[in-house]
Amino acid sequence: MKNLRLLSFLLLALCISSCEVLDFDNPEEVGTVEGLRPIYTSNENWDVISSQEPRPIENLGKIYYKDNVIYVNERNKGIHVLDNSNPENPVPIRFIEVIGSEDIAIKGNTLYVDNITDLVAIDISNILEIEVTSRVKDLYSEGKKTFPEGYSGYFECVDLTNGIVIGWEEALLENPSCLR
Repeated sequence: MKNLRLLSFLLLALCISSCEVLDFDNPEEVGTVEGLRPIYTSNENWDVISSQEPRPIENLGKIYYKDNVIYVNERNKGIHVLDNSNPENPVPIRFIEVIGSEDIAIKGNTLYVDNITDLVAIDISNILEIEVTSRVKDLYSEGKKTFPEGYSGYFECVDLTNGIVIGWEEALLENPSCLR
């Protein structure tokens, strides 16, 4: 039993001695660290949704399949629409630009997608001529955009004069003053 107590004490001492003490009053001492940087969009026209020519997928998000059509969410940018009639050769059809999109769902001929703080319903019965049928304004809290949700570590503090935060990207940060 003594050996177990001694071992526990030594493990605790090792853990405490390996912790880095951070001086939050002097953030310039942090140096260069890996963290997250906010991705901004301008305050103007973030709520405009448009159907555009196909483009390459860069940041794969949620995938939805319905009626031989694949809908691929491009996080923070919109939805790629692909014809999957021939599963061996899916063909890009359109890109639906929805700034700040993170999640999608489809019921019937309605695509539901988040547009920063709003929930938008889009009629996709004719994918070449989409139509926004409804918008629930301010459904999602802006608070989730002032810090990276579910993240622990350094991040660049949000500066709302740069626009609306639509997401976060990994980056090397110089002396960041925000930590969560």
